Amino acid sequence: MNAYNKNNSDVLTHMALIQSFEVCFELSWKVLKDYLKVKGLNVYLPKDVIKDAFANEVITNGQVWIDMLDARNSISHEYNLDKVNLIIQKISSNYYDEISKFAEQVKDFHE
Repeated sequence: MNAYNKNNSDVLTHMALIQSFEVCFELSWKVLKDYLKVKGLNVYLPKDVIKDAFANEVITNGQVWIDMLDARNSISHEYNLDKVNLIIQKISSNYYDEISKFAEQVKDFHE
């Protein structure tokens, strides 16, 4: 994140930020899925996992999670640089904050 904030016009930094986001988001929703399974809820698709996690108050900002899912799904196929830059800005602010918050929350999942 610091590299992006220092030089937000570097293409390699953009690529690294996008790839890191994709990996972190994939891991995050799969952790949610596994946590819900332990709690007796068997859901498999990312959007369903997010909806059930929000409904069961595992996550508090369901819309940001849905937005992250949409961003993850679209970024690999997006060729409009304005849209890519908008997603990158959201990754570097909202999405980074949400995933960081979730990483802290996971520490309490040992139940």
